[in-house]
Amino acid sequence: MRRRHLPGFSQLANLGISTKLGLIVIVLAIPIGALLFVQYQDQQAATSQADSESNGLDYVAAVMPFMREVQLHRGLVERVLNGDEPARANMQRTAAAADAALASINEMDSRWGSDFETKELVAFLNTEWPKARDNATSTQDSSALHNSVIQQGVFPLITTIATESKLVLDPDLDNRSVIIALTETLPRMTEALSQMRIQGTGALVARRNMAPTQETRQFLAGQSALAEFEAQQLKSQLETAMAHNARFETDLRTIVSRSETTRGVFMDNTESSVVNATTLSATGAEAYFMLGGSAIDLSNELLTSAQEALQADFDARSDAARQDFATYGSAAAIGIIIAIGLAIFISATITRPMTHLAEVADRMSLGELDVEIDIEGDNEIGQLAESLRRMQSSLRSAIERLRQRRVAA
Repeated sequence: MRRRHLPGFSQLANLGISTKLGLIVIVLAIPIGALLFVQYQDQQAATSQADSESNGLDYVAAVMPFMREVQLHRGLVERVLNGDEPARANMQRTAAAADAALASINEMDSRWGSDFETKELVAFLNTEWPKARDNATSTQDSSALHNSVIQQGVFPLITTIATESKLVLDPDLDNRSVIIALTETLPRMTEALSQMRIQGTGALVARRNMAPTQETRQFLAGQSALAEFEAQQLKSQLETAMAHNARFETDLRTIVSRSETTRGVFMDNTESSVVNATTLSATGAEAYFMLGGSAIDLSNELLTSAQEALQADFDARSDAARQDFATYGSAAAIGIIIAIGLAIFISATITRPMTHLAEVADRMSLGELDVEIDIEGDNEIGQLAESLRRMQSSLRSAIERLRQRRVAA
């Protein structure tokens, strides 16, 4: 009885063995290809995030010097307006340094402003900073303009960069702790220290031989409490990172200790020389201003110290993703090549003997019973060849017996 195939499978059943094996290889290659595609997407995502974080970190590192110079310029303008004329030369140098830092921000914005959505904020800085730089009419106006640059420009810019570059989404807890510390806590802490430096220095210069006003005391107490709160947050975040990452421990421990010490000295000096002083001395204004600057600068050095370690981690993550994809891709490619090779080999071991046996059967059907069957083996093809040999022998015997009967008749 003729075997019937399911509808739609008749053409598949009539395909050659090599074609069927090829189809099997293709079917097996499809999930491998799908897995490779998923792996490629993961690799691209990991590499893209690492590159984006690296660019974001460079961008933040360009913004921090600008903030430092604006803070310093604000304090120097305050001193000049309070009668400290020798501070004018430093004020002008600081303004030029802030201009150069802003040029670096503009260069970063030209590269990544569209990706990180910073163009409006950078435009705000370019508009507002010249107003703050060139205004020296009153301490109140100058302070308001500088504060606007920092509060409405620099802080949102750093936050936007950190968010859009995915810095704050870093998959490693230790990295994320450092990044949050550097992009959120550190700027606010240094701003509080800068405000203390301005107000304290202004009081020392303007109210020499007098006690500070109650307003000054309250302002300094408030900024000191804010700086202390942010400092504790910063310490907690950095300690978390250093506890989980030996490189952070190596790179940050020394500068963390130095910045804590200097910051503590400055805050103690604020208490003794200004807040609790009964008589303010103008001769201490320069030393107080420099001490505040040291506290701010050492705190900002945390970013420089952490940047190399973070960059190394971003690069390592990107390299690991590429290496994983190369490894898995190579393994998959080798597997597919082996499968193709096996398919070709198996096809050859089946089709060649079967072609030979089909040729033998055709020749035997035409009466060539002495044709040689050149197939050996214990598999199914070998058994088929052996069956043909027995049939060949039986046919020769039957024909010989028939010939003998005819001769005898």
